[in-house]
Amino acid sequence: MLTLNGWMIDERSYAARLAASLMDIPLAFATDRRAETFGPTLTDEMVSCVGLYEILEHFSRASETGWLWPEGEARQVMKWALDGIELFSEARREALAATLPREAETEPVTFLFREMEDRLSAGAFRDEIWFSGRMIGFVDVILFPVAALAHDLGVAMDLYPALRRFIRQVRQLPGFIVMPGIASCH
Repeated sequence: MLTLNGWMIDERSYAARLAASLMDIPLAFATDRRAETFGPTLTDEMVSCVGLYEILEHFSRASETGWLWPEGEARQVMKWALDGIELFSEARREALAATLPREAETEPVTFLFREMEDRLSAGAFRDEIWFSGRMIGFVDVILFPVAALAHDLGVAMDLYPALRRFIRQVRQLPGFIVMPGIASCH
């Protein structure tokens, strides 16, 4: 059986767990605190994947759900999403580990949230309700923890109605699993 070596409250580990659950891929979970800094790993007798990108790529080959691995321009969107979750992950770790109060919503984080909102809003005019288009895909799984954990950085979600709708839509999917720290209301 595939084993995800991750940290329960790491957003990248959660994205991998969420993808496996939505794609109906059986997955064991082993706690590895190093994942908080370096990201999750996926292992079994035949597989060794390091990082969220490799894990999701493996899931795309292992599942029969019809989730396609992004190609062309969609691959660039996925790279943007992976860069976004890394930026968010670093900012969140710094904010949660700070010994003194500090401004957690930095300019790059604000820019990321605005770009996420703009992409979803523009897609809605084309009847594309997901970052991935008309069907949920890997980009959505990558960005869901970013949107859902916004309160950890003090991001005011009132400014992002498309992101709030996105969070509600993901929560309604069959196979959705929760992550500790993600509030039930948005």
